[in-house]
Order: sequence, then C-alpha cells, then structure tokens
Amino acid sequence: MTIYFIFTHDQIQKAVKMETSLLAIRRKQQNAAGETEDMLKELVMDEQYEPMFKRLFFQAHAEVISKISVNYLMDTPTDFTSNDYKAERDFVLFLNMHCDFPLQYKPSIEIKLEQYLIDYICYRWLETKSPNDAATYASRLQPTIQEIQVLLIRKTQPLKRRPSFP
Repeated sequence: MTIYFIFTHDQIQKAVKMETSLLAIRRKQQNAAGETEDMLKELVMDEQYEPMFKRLFFQAHAEVISKISVNYLMDTPTDFTSNDYKAERDFVLFLNMHCDFPLQYKPSIEIKLEQYLIDYICYRWLETKSPNDAATYASRLQPTIQEIQVLLIRKTQPLKRRPSFP
C-alpha cells in the first residue's frame, strides 16, 4: 500500500512565519518597549528571507528522509501530478506501507511530519538570533521523529509469536 504526503513551500513558509511571529510577540512582552520593534524584525522569518527559507526547507527534507527507514521510502512516481505540487519547490513523500497499516494513522503522521519541518526550520533560523529559543525547537525534533517512526510501524494485526520450546 502506498501513501503519500505533500508539503507545499507556501504552506510551510506560512506556518514558520506564524510560529516566529508568535515567538517575537512573546519576546515583546519580555523586553522594554524600545526593543520591541527590533525583536520583531530580528525573529520573524517572512517572505523577505525566501532564499534562506528555501535552503532550510530542503535541509528539513533531507533530515526527514534520513530518519525514515529505507524499507518505507519509495521513489516519487514520474507520472505524479497534483495541482498543489511543484517538484522544484515542494516536498512530496511517498511511503510504501505494509498491507495491514491502519490508514487512520495517516493524518497523525502528516501532522507530525509538518511539525518536524516547522521545528527544524525554526531551530536553524534561530540558532544565532536566539540560542535559547533555538534549543527549545531543537529539543522537539528527536521526540517528534520517534513518534513518526512509531506510527509508521503500527499494524492492525498484532505480531504473532511462535511458542518457544525448551
């Protein structure tokens, strides 16, 4: 069974912009009024940083691919077309799942993958700007990828163990 996920450049960029904007607003509350404007300009990753976002987005792809077992990875079909997908900008992930994979887990995996992409980009963006905030995003990466890995191996039928004889 094949399942696929599409993460568009615009979708992830919008989520990263929202995440960094909310972070900048929280920092606004912690800083004096004179520093508020500087924190917004400093922390928000918006469309002005398009080349940087694109680079970090592709690095996040590579991280996701390297963390998923090769048994699940599948080449993107050459005849795959979608209105939402542009090969040079977006991230599409095809997974070859075992036959008794419960499809109810697909939305959960998609949410976790999106969370990983956003957290990775925010972590890399904030590395030099706000190391404490970057550490928070970095600390989320490993647990999120472990949750994805656990969801990928779920089955509708439990594993059957053969009886052991002495």
